[in-house]
Amino acid sequence: MVTMVSVFFRQSVPRFHLWLKHMSTIPCATQQLLDLGFSEEQTTKIHSLNPRKGDVQQKLSCVRELLLLGMDNEKTLRMLEASPEIFKVSSKQIRDRVDNLRKLGLGEGTLQVSLSRCPSILTMPSTRILAAAQCLKQRCQFSTQQVLKILHISPETLTQDPDYIEEVFQYVYFRMGGTHKDILTSGLFLTSLDEIKVRHQFLERLGRFLPPNKRGECPTSNPKIKDIVNLSENNFLSSVACSSPEEFHTFQKIVAREEAEAREEDNGETSGLDTDDEGEDSVQEESDSDDEDTNRNIPDKPINK
Repeated sequence: MVTMVSVFFRQSVPRFHLWLKHMSTIPCATQQLLDLGFSEEQTTKIHSLNPRKGDVQQKLSCVRELLLLGMDNEKTLRMLEASPEIFKVSSKQIRDRVDNLRKLGLGEGTLQVSLSRCPSILTMPSTRILAAAQCLKQRCQFSTQQVLKILHISPETLTQDPDYIEEVFQYVYFRMGGTHKDILTSGLFLTSLDEIKVRHQFLERLGRFLPPNKRGECPTSNPKIKDIVNLSENNFLSSVACSSPEEFHTFQKIVAREEAEAREEDNGETSGLDTDDEGEDSVQEESDSDDEDTNRNIPDKPINK
């Protein structure tokens, strides 16, 4: 029994000392936040954010970095409330990531607006941010100025996976006949691809959206991309689809069922192919050398602005 008690104290006392040390720094941190111009209410909110993670001094460093960027106290608090994960980012990482955003072309004013709209950018590795920007330029073929406009209007785009960005772009560009200008003004990358697809297909089945011709041009009678993408569901149904919520929800269920059936068919075909392939391995090995010249990648279809 004595041994168990001694073990308990050996394990608990160090933790208690750490907790006591942490609590002793809070009054000092509170005063520093007050000195930075935060009100008592704002200071309390900052302390309440992400309370179990991150050192108090680390939090103060993050707050100072945001203030040095030109954010006022209210914007700084809103950014931290929207993305408390910023507290896990070191001061150097914040500075480096801001420098990368400046290299992408975001200057004073636009930089602050973009960060206010999407503070989680500061929690993303610079490599991922740069990969998303490169995808917009190279795979989607937006100009440098067009990329800047996207980063200013919808900076959340930089947090998306490059493959997803390309998939959304190609669907709207090729299937819906959208232009780069249409995409810029639509806030396209803020809407899920599933939502875009179901609205587009719903309009097609109603006969209110005609597919593009061989030149990729759509009839002028088609609804604008931004009206399909940006409007709330109620406004979309009343002003674009001219249909009822019941009809739209029924259509959504039909699409979901069709997709589930398609996945089941694909899985069944894949299983069948796997079984057949087991008996053809030896034949395939003999023919591999003959097929080397025919297995070439087909280049992607170029995108014309």
